[in-house]
Amino acid sequence: MSDADEYEAFVDPRDLLLRTDWNAVEHCCPDVAPATPVLLLELLDEDPAVQGMAFRSLVEAHTRQQVFYTATAPAARFVAAALGDPRTLARVTDRCAQEEVDLGPQAPFPLRAGLLSWLGDSVVEALAQRERPYGDEEDLEAFLDLVPEFCAAARPFLDAGQPEVREAALGLLLAVLRLPALAGLIPGHRDRVLAAALVEGPYRWRAVDTLAGWGEEVSSLL
Repeated sequence: MSDADEYEAFVDPRDLLLRTDWNAVEHCCPDVAPATPVLLLELLDEDPAVQGMAFRSLVEAHTRQQVFYTATAPAARFVAAALGDPRTLARVTDRCAQEEVDLGPQAPFPLRAGLLSWLGDSVVEALAQRERPYGDEEDLEAFLDLVPEFCAAARPFLDAGQPEVREAALGLLLAVLRLPALAGLIPGHRDRVLAAALVEGPYRWRAVDTLAGWGEEVSSLL
């Protein structure tokens, strides 16, 4: 059994909701954003409109202005555990009605891709904040402690599913492979990272940074 299979077999997102004391943690703007367990359940709603707004609330309330909160880590753990739920294949948008007027219609995207991107972008920001923290360092480290789970949850989507999902899974992998805790995975993914660094794409520079973080020569890629 792979580490991803073991992770999926062990972690049930519904169980995480029950095991977490949500009254003991908080996110940004509690008077505006839904309570964390409410918006997490809405990510798995049957209505894509509800799911899209839940995704928007997740991003705004748990990593707003690059600040990590006490609720960010348990929320991210739920997201990682829920990635395999077929309801995350729904195509959603996360613009409010006024933004649709101001910016025009938004192309729907798979919720699974959005969640993978949020995890990957948050890992990149958390690593950067180790040098210049905005919020509480403990909240930041609690999030980074979950990186092995994020990696295991993303790996099944690297070569399967919709192109947007594969791309977002790659973005998350590139982010987490910078951490010393996952150094053992480097040999198995070096070729994939190098390939991403050699072609134009949304994560090319993340791939270059990952290689540089491993101590590899990247001047030719620049």
